[in-house]
Amino acid sequence: MRHALRFLVLASLAQWLTSSSFAQITNFCPAQPNSTGAPAILAGSFGSGIGSGLHLEVSGGVPNEFGYFLVGDEATPAVAMGNGLLCLNGTATSHLYRYNVALGSDSFSVGRFDSAGMLQNLSNTSSTGTGFDVPATIPNFLPIAITMGSTWHFQCWYRDTVAAPGISNFSNGISVTFLPPGTPIAGMVAIPAGTFAMGSNAAAGVPYFGDAVTQPVHSVTILNSFWMGQHEVTQAEYLALMGTNPSNWIGNLAYPVETVNWGEARAYCAALTVQQMALGNVPAGYEYRLPTSAEWEYACRAGTTTEFSTGPELLCSEASFYYSFHTLSNCNNPTATVPVESYAPNAWGLYDMHGNVWEWCLDSFAAYSAAAEIDPLVTGGANRTLRGGSWDLESNWCRSAYRITADPVLRDPYSGFRVVLAPIRIP
Repeated sequence: MRHALRFLVLASLAQWLTSSSFAQITNFCPAQPNSTGAPAILAGSFGSGIGSGLHLEVSGGVPNEFGYFLVGDEATPAVAMGNGLLCLNGTATSHLYRYNVALGSDSFSVGRFDSAGMLQNLSNTSSTGTGFDVPATIPNFLPIAITMGSTWHFQCWYRDTVAAPGISNFSNGISVTFLPPGTPIAGMVAIPAGTFAMGSNAAAGVPYFGDAVTQPVHSVTILNSFWMGQHEVTQAEYLALMGTNPSNWIGNLAYPVETVNWGEARAYCAALTVQQMALGNVPAGYEYRLPTSAEWEYACRAGTTTEFSTGPELLCSEASFYYSFHTLSNCNNPTATVPVESYAPNAWGLYDMHGNVWEWCLDSFAAYSAAAEIDPLVTGGANRTLRGGSWDLESNWCRSAYRITADPVLRDPYSGFRVVLAPIRIP
């Protein structure tokens, strides 16, 4: 296979969202006064809660009465019920879930209002002792993960029994859109935290040419949501920030920058961090950097388990690469890179995760273990990891799980990079 000698390829053996994300929170439904003469007010905050990162508090409730939370994937019109307005209703298109903390029975709800009308949690449903930490999945028979960019709607039901036994009431409703922290530069995509199966057990030979470099498949958890560039860093972006364009393939600044080594890619990220920190757009503990190899594969897969984010095959119409072993045909691509976003993105909105240029990752290169890992980052090795394949290679090199190892000083027209805005990692 062409240019294989450019890289030293290692031949020896080599679930769900827990996020410290931020959110956009808005009100969508008014609260009605209860038997105390005041309404119960639901408020959300981020950064303190475990699970999804969202913490809910309710004040102004009826002392000594129980309350629990409703959550829905659609804000529905208010319906009068009891002493208040129910603003989350199950319909043909929306889903409604009740958050109960089971203490042996559904009759035990998520909390009880104290003498001041503040909802206190039961059974450790909050890390702060009051309110409720929204978990990483919507409880149901089939748990639904809260993903970055999704919007969920919350309301609190509580007993309003001072006036009449058994009468219910409701807080205001809030809508929450889950996002990673920070204000990213244009063209960044929110990537949810989560767990996936990293690697591949693809068989040797056509079409995948599986080998030990992707084995064994093992569970990896990405603890924090992050932002990722929807495309590879372009020549225009590199030139604007660094004042130079090292690329071999010129003539269109929308081409990905290439002929950059690992250190130069990191220097770009560092310069971008400094620039955006000066603008107040980088939260504490975050930076612009190269993705780890695990973050890269997780984002490339975008929830898929097949060899490519496009499915079990990679066709010439789906990426910039040289030859498809699935159609046994030459892709007739020009002998150079193509402008970014020339092909359809994956399910998470990321372009060119297969082909165009190899992408530098933050990690050193090492063999895999079968053990489950959390936020893996390989350090201390002499070589670094490249992902995604390039315009001049066959489809098997472009698989989601495939990786190669390269000297960090390597500089050639087949290798570029993309950036993430993510928690600081030291390679």
